[in-house]
Formats: sequence, structure tokens, C-alpha cells
Amino acid sequence: MPYETSPSSIHNTRYVEYTDVFADKNIIPAAAVRENLLLFDTFQGNNPLLQIFPYKEKFKMYQKLYIYLMRGEACIEINGKPNTLKENMFISIMPENTISLTSASNDLKYCMMVVYPRLSNQIYNEIGVTYTNTKLTLKHFIAHLTHEQAQRICELYNDIKSDLLSPPYMEKETYIHSLLQVIVIESINIYKYNPMPLQGDSNSRQYDVYCHFLTLLNKHISEHRTVSYYAEALGISSKYLSYVCTCYSQKNASTWIDEAVIQKAKALIMVHNYTFTETSIALHFKTVSCFTRYFKRVTNMTPKEFLKMQKKQQ
Repeated sequence: MPYETSPSSIHNTRYVEYTDVFADKNIIPAAAVRENLLLFDTFQGNNPLLQIFPYKEKFKMYQKLYIYLMRGEACIEINGKPNTLKENMFISIMPENTISLTSASNDLKYCMMVVYPRLSNQIYNEIGVTYTNTKLTLKHFIAHLTHEQAQRICELYNDIKSDLLSPPYMEKETYIHSLLQVIVIESINIYKYNPMPLQGDSNSRQYDVYCHFLTLLNKHISEHRTVSYYAEALGISSKYLSYVCTCYSQKNASTWIDEAVIQKAKALIMVHNYTFTETSIALHFKTVSCFTRYFKRVTNMTPKEFLKMQKKQQ
């Protein structure tokens, strides 16, 4: 049976100051360790997928997702390509993918784990293998589970959730890590893929800088578009920040910023029906003309051309 817990047993202080889509939408996980691991499920009758990914809204996720569908059917677009999830299907989605929920049945029942990049790499290192986002980025894996595999995934999820909600005790973190290790090993066995060597050391100061940069970018992209702003916030030079980003993602800091701004702009225009003027104001451009020039420099088309192209495709 799925593990169930009363919402009153969840300590909301654990979820303060998230700097991603979950915090923006005030979504409380079923259990969590802030900026490391989030658990979501339908055991209390809610549907967090609809909160996180309202129909046809697109979000670029910097976390790794594991979703196990126990019942029902859902269609998830990953980078614009549809993927239908059915009963007893298990999907893992690597960081840096753009995700959109396009449909979901009323009887949907699932559990979902959201693992932040640093913890994910740490777990891989602990079991003696690593993967690099630059080689597995934009990839996802889907499989039908056997009865035994499904039972194992449910047991692991419930054990992690139960332990996260339990009072602190000695070696609690070690125990949760051991459960996460098993999840990773199970997923490797299910999908039959080989993790690849990490180009950078995930235990290094550089990786801390990389993770903190992505966190700041998520939080401040509407107001700040310069590499110098983020470098100063991290206490490093702009040149060093770009070097670190390139080490871990093969994209420099400026490219990360440009892509994040454009993604935000497209969401405002397409999902929230902002006018170009409203979008430029929301993203703190001085004028609509400045916004248009920026958009064209990054995408090779104006916002008007982009909107026209999207309407044709619909």
C-alpha cells in the first residue's frame, strides 16, 4: 500500500526559499530536503503534476525527475516531443529538459522524485559511477516495469518519504543516501544504460559555483542579464564563472543567461498572453525596441516573427 501521511506532519520550514518553479507556485512537496530532494505523489488526493506543469505550460528543469505511474495515463512533452505514460511505466528525465504536461486522466496515480544536480552527482559518485549533463542532457528514459520492479520502486519511494518525515536521528542522512543509491542502481538496471564519466569533479569548489549560479539564474533572470552581476554575487570574476559553466555544461555563462531570458519571454508571450510591451516590462528592458533587439540577437527572429510561427504550428 502507498505510504500516506497527514499534511500536519510536514514541517513547512523545510520548504522555505526554494529558488525554482516549485517555490514560485507555492507547491509544498509531500516530503523534502531543501534544494536537494523533493517528493510528490497523489496519495492525499491532490495532483502536483497539474500544479507544477499546468496544461501546455513549458518549463526548463534543472533537476532530475523520476516518475512512476501506478494508474491512469498522462502525456508529457519533453523538448516538444510527446511521451505517453501508462500504468506501470517509469520515466527518468535528465536535467536541462523542457517539460510540458499536455493531458492527464482523472484516475491518475503516481509518485515523483525531484533530485537536484549536486545530490544526483553525489549519489552517483557514492556508488562508484558518474554521469555528465553534457552527454546525457536532453535525454530521458522510459520503461514498462515488471511486477517486482514496480513493487521495489514503490517500497523505496515510501521508505524515503517515511524517513524524511521522521524526527532527526543519527545517520539519518546516510540512510536516505543509501536508499537513493538503490533507486539509481534500479534505474540503471531498468533502462540498461551506462553512466558516463563526469568531465568536472562534482565535489569541487567549481561545482559549487556552477550549482549556485543556476540557482541565482532561476531566481533573478527577470531582473538581471549580465554575467558580471552573477559573478559578483558569487564573489568571483566573470571570466572564471564562464570557465566553470563551460566545464560542466559546454555553455558559457552568457549563453546560459540568454537562453534563460528567452525561455522566460516565450513563456510570458505564449502561456500568459503578455503583449510585447508587457513582456519587456516584466523582464526589465528599458524599451520594447531593446527587448526586440535582444530577442532577435539570441533567436534570429523578432518576437513578432516568433509568435507568428507559433500560431502557424498550432
